[in-house]
Amino acid sequence: MAALAFADDTTRHAVYLERLKEGEARKFAAFLRELDRRIRESLTRGGLTTFQRDRLQATLREVDAILSGTLHRFTRQLELDLRDLAAYEGQAVAGSLSAAGFLPNVPTAGQLWAAASVQPLAAGNGKLLAGFLASFTDAERARIAGAIRLGVAQGQTAAQIVTAIRGTRAAGYADGVLAITARNARAIVNTSVAHVSATARHETFGANADLFKGYQWTATLDGRTSATCRALDGRIFQFGKGPVPPAHVNCRSSTIPVLKDEWAALTEGEKRSSMDGPVDATTSYYDWLKGQPAAFQDEVLGPTRGKLLRDGGLSAGDFARLQLDRRWQPLTLDEIKRLEPLAWKLAGLP
Repeated sequence: MAALAFADDTTRHAVYLERLKEGEARKFAAFLRELDRRIRESLTRGGLTTFQRDRLQATLREVDAILSGTLHRFTRQLELDLRDLAAYEGQAVAGSLSAAGFLPNVPTAGQLWAAASVQPLAAGNGKLLAGFLASFTDAERARIAGAIRLGVAQGQTAAQIVTAIRGTRAAGYADGVLAITARNARAIVNTSVAHVSATARHETFGANADLFKGYQWTATLDGRTSATCRALDGRIFQFGKGPVPPAHVNCRSSTIPVLKDEWAALTEGEKRSSMDGPVDATTSYYDWLKGQPAAFQDEVLGPTRGKLLRDGGLSAGDFARLQLDRRWQPLTLDEIKRLEPLAWKLAGLP
């Protein structure tokens, strides 16, 4: 049988996902331009001043209808693209297994989408995908309505309210309420893509459970990785008994399957990417971070955790296990000190 390169495939896959996220985020630009134009038209039709407050409720209803319709069309287009992504992910996993000489089981596109639809998002506080997308629309509707109400309450003219919503030309329109909507749309795209990708891949792994004994969390080896993902990196879980990306909004982590012992030789010698070049696939985030300069460690972890990593006498695995509680939430420094007082003392920490 041919070798399997799950770790290397994960690197290429991450590049593909980042390009997909960027493409989906760019699609929102057209919807944003439409929102900008139609909201301006609504607010400036006849003027909206402190002497026309009787028009406020009618204007808010009109703007809300514009927002609701436009953002729904955006999330609907995103959902259609996510359906395609789910099907692609199943075929991609199956293709890797086929290339190694296995005969994989491949869930249907409908099964993969159903799995993505019913799997709660940790990044969305347990919301399902449909609710996660809907929460974006609801939040932006409330944000823009609030800006209009505030402007009217402060006696602003229609032009001033429009400026607050769309921003100023001098700032490249990055200082308006719609700029926040654009940033939030990108976060929704990034997180939804990560969720559908991870869920579809796991569903395909599960359909071939005779080959795998679990899955391994794989974070990005650079300075922007979150505390949760740093500590989860390299950990192995049984399917259905561990966390699945995205761990948070804009999460970049993924997972790779762990072959059963009789097939393990197929992945020997694998490499994984890091910000400073390929490393052995068995290198965890904290293994990698231990090899970085102290200044970089402190930049990533903060000076106290950085010193504990360097001088606390803890292995990379022990340090990782000290970072999260049973719900995969970061521990505070006080909690770490209580759990490992000897390591704390050895590091010379007060």
